Amino acid sequence: MLTDKAIDDLADLFQEHDSIGGAALSNPFLSVVLPCYNESQGIKNILERFARFADEHDFELILVDNGSTDDTPQVLASLLPSYSFARCVRIAHNRGYGDGVYTGLRVARGEVLAWSHADMQTDPGDVFRALDVFQNDREAQRLIVKGRRHGRRLGERAISRGMELVAMVLLRRWIPEINAQPKVFSRDVMEFVANPPVDFNFDVYVLFRAIQNGWRIHQIDVVFPPRQYGQSNWSATWKSKIRTIYQSMVFMFRLGMGSRA
Repeated sequence: MLTDKAIDDLADLFQEHDSIGGAALSNPFLSVVLPCYNESQGIKNILERFARFADEHDFELILVDNGSTDDTPQVLASLLPSYSFARCVRIAHNRGYGDGVYTGLRVARGEVLAWSHADMQTDPGDVFRALDVFQNDREAQRLIVKGRRHGRRLGERAISRGMELVAMVLLRRWIPEINAQPKVFSRDVMEFVANPPVDFNFDVYVLFRAIQNGWRIHQIDVVFPPRQYGQSNWSATWKSKIRTIYQSMVFMFRLGMGSRA
């Protein structure tokens, strides 16, 4: 068991964007960002499943410890040295899902970037299926390949369809399955991602800005099973769901008005 001082030292190391693992000196083709909040029970499974692709693909896996309050720092410190493709960035205090993703993308080294979930609701293999589609597209530099989820409950599907309609009205853009993962794209997208929202509106912000700048969206079918581990801040209760939906509507209204100013 690590001492409290050792944990604090590791936290400082992560905060400086140094890494534990073997990816720090590599120049990968693909960078995959997974924000992790209290996902310690699933980290070993995540690493093992991504390890299946390590021989076939040149990639780095960036696990963003997004202010976890469980034993995620200890688990990462213990496991990452055994996985040369993986490294970690730690955020001391959780400000939101979007902040976790953006932090990972900013330190990514790949020519192609991706983000997904760390809760095993998205198969790591989906990232590489999306990458295949991306690489086989003649205009991949202006393409985002993303998931289209199957296997969700009726209420969850209804919320997604409703938010697509809201986006159509407020943003005047059809943005399908806004929060579906994974998302794979050229790092050129980062040129117009500035001061993004720190919460779940990060997805709609990036997709809107991409479409606004001429990017295309291509969807692949992905299976979306129930969450195994970790915590979901937005969908824990109906109250939190309603609050998140309201905040998203307000954000899209402001984003749409700003784009027309």
